[in-house]
Amino acid sequence: MTDLLRCRMIAVRTLFSKILLAQVVSVVLALVVVTVITRASLNRGFKAFLEKQETAVLQTLAPALGDFHEKQGGWRFLRNNPQSWQRIWRLTQPPPGRQPGGRPRPGRGPRANEGLTPPVEMMEPRLLRWMMAPERGMLRERLFLLDENRSRIAGSDGGTLEGVSLVPIESDQQVVGWLGFTPMGNRLPPDAARFMGGQIRITIVSLVLALVVAAALAFLLARNLSRPVRQLGETVRRLSRGEYRSRAPQESRDEIGSLAGHVNQLAETLEKNRTARQRWMADIAHELRTPVAILKGEIEALADGVRQPDERTSVSLGEEVEHLSALVDDLQTLALSDAGALNIHKKHIDFSRLVRQCMESFSDRLAARGITVDTELEDPVNLYADPQRLRQMLHNLLENSSRYVLQDGNVRVTLNQQQGGAVLVLEDSGPGLITDQMEQLFDRFYRVEGGRSRSGGGSGLGLAICKNIVEAHGGDIKADHSALGGLAIRISLPE
Repeated sequence: MTDLLRCRMIAVRTLFSKILLAQVVSVVLALVVVTVITRASLNRGFKAFLEKQETAVLQTLAPALGDFHEKQGGWRFLRNNPQSWQRIWRLTQPPPGRQPGGRPRPGRGPRANEGLTPPVEMMEPRLLRWMMAPERGMLRERLFLLDENRSRIAGSDGGTLEGVSLVPIESDQQVVGWLGFTPMGNRLPPDAARFMGGQIRITIVSLVLALVVAAALAFLLARNLSRPVRQLGETVRRLSRGEYRSRAPQESRDEIGSLAGHVNQLAETLEKNRTARQRWMADIAHELRTPVAILKGEIEALADGVRQPDERTSVSLGEEVEHLSALVDDLQTLALSDAGALNIHKKHIDFSRLVRQCMESFSDRLAARGITVDTELEDPVNLYADPQRLRQMLHNLLENSSRYVLQDGNVRVTLNQQQGGAVLVLEDSGPGLITDQMEQLFDRFYRVEGGRSRSGGGSGLGLAICKNIVEAHGGDIKADHSALGGLAIRISLPE
């Protein structure tokens, strides 16, 4: 019993069951409310219809009873004589020996009226037959007759006359009595009760059919809504297990379709991040392996006596240690930037002066390769920035130029103060890059095949560090084609 209850509770927790249950309950409540309102309105309207029908009956009976009063000379034969009142209905059959159409009734002789001669011929035969029907017993029981002073003569004891519609009975243009029905209350006549019962049965059948249709529609709706949600859940579960190639089907343009698109974007990002992380680790291992292998070989040669500890060996070991130290520093800078802990100590500086200092420090290296440097520096260019980080950025850019620009090439540096900040553009004469290569230029360990390749040296982290430094200052860095034929790096820094 407990397991069955637990299974039912789990079933109700699913989106499909919730939607189905909510739809069915909503429809049932709506149908019940509509049924109750319809039933109440039908009862009220049907009673109003019956009251109008009774008024028409009274208006038809009143003239006949008025003639009856005139012929009998008053109500004496009816007053306090219920048998005479009931005899009126028994005498509403056609006269002895005649059928309703006025033809003689075969096989019947004259019938005594026991001293009463109601003007049957003067009353509407169809109404009398209608009143005489067995199902009209309740109607006859509620009919009552009052005199001109509204004192009871015959028929039902009306009790209070408040709220009762009375029809006057006139004789010689004088009111000689009143005719009316006592209130029907909650009890309906048999034919009315049958009609209402039929309406209730029709309402119940309609309710069942509407419930079946609503349940079918709710089932379709719940299935169509829960299916993509289940697919999204399965995709997310696969992603959580590391299956980043999983994608959710995007079958619609609604909110669920939009969510599936976002999940697919997340999966694509996770896959790219995993690939980048794997490449990052491989690149780090490769970059560290080279200086470590050289150091290991030099030290083993010293230990084996193959190489003497002279100045040449010391310089070689120092260069590899310096290379290894620079690589570790670059990795630390990127790690701090990723963690949001890159130290930025801003102060007011003249960026133009800082650019000139860096150009001077690289002038010999550039001149050694025959590279001509053109500068267009606006003076001064005031910024609120970290001079050490900007110097590191400029060193990386100029290092790339000194390594990758072809022999006897050109480098042009332009610096302008603009509203809200400064724009630095560093261009070279090549080799150039294609657009797809420029989009990956600031990725870590990315090297371009060809002229700007590993053969020029470097770890492939310089431009990635430049990007992190610029973004840490709230700026922007982009790569584009240069008018000189090579690469143009455009850096925008805020004041």
